[in-house]
Amino acid sequence: MLVTDKYAYTSKLAKKDPLAKVIFTFAVLFLCLVLNNVFVSIFLLIFFAGFTIISNPAVSFIKYIKFMLIPFSFLIMGIIPVLITFVKDDSIIILIERFNAGITYQSLSASINIFFRALSAVSITYFLALSTPMTCFFESLYKLKLPKLFISLMELIYRYIFILIDEAAAMYKAQKLRLGYRDFKSSLLCISELAAMLFIRAYKRADFSYQALLSRGYDGDITTISQEYEKAYIFYVLIFFIAGFCITLKAVL
Repeated sequence: MLVTDKYAYTSKLAKKDPLAKVIFTFAVLFLCLVLNNVFVSIFLLIFFAGFTIISNPAVSFIKYIKFMLIPFSFLIMGIIPVLITFVKDDSIIILIERFNAGITYQSLSASINIFFRALSAVSITYFLALSTPMTCFFESLYKLKLPKLFISLMELIYRYIFILIDEAAAMYKAQKLRLGYRDFKSSLLCISELAAMLFIRAYKRADFSYQALLSRGYDGDITTISQEYEKAYIFYVLIFFIAGFCITLKAVL
């Protein structure tokens, strides 16, 4: 089970209708990308961060910040090429004369907009991931009438992720018991051996898993029993509330 899935089961919204949560998340995510406004992005970032923390007792503010640090580091590296451009006008904030490059008001504005837009999209996605277990998420995709082949592939990939993690953890533990990772040189050797054998062992286990599915009548569709969920009409109401507020916010600012 992935870390996000463990937190999802502890959420107060875990037993709410997953279809409502999926529609709510996708609608707000579409709204965030379409409006393309830095103030709207900041509002959605704060709203969904607070919503996630309040609705999940296992996710504290510190833990949420740790979750956000992962995409934050990628975003910082991603906006650097947007922030630093070749200077073509006089609206220069910082100039690097040696490379004839610098930061302009336009590049600074664009990089800030992209940064908060991407970060708010991640915050919206985290809300769904930390409130909806993957099994419930797949069930909601079936209700949305998405292609069964597409959903079955997602389920199998999700399962094989655990196979890869289990094999890597078992190999790492075996190497540690044999005094691996003692120093930098042994660490490099152990990592190279782990990487070389991981794919082979994970492939064999995945093949065994697939053979087990076939022996149980797998024909391309993974059939699951639908669960009973609590109604969650509040999410449909929130879509209109958030959409109206964000449109007004963009119009005013």
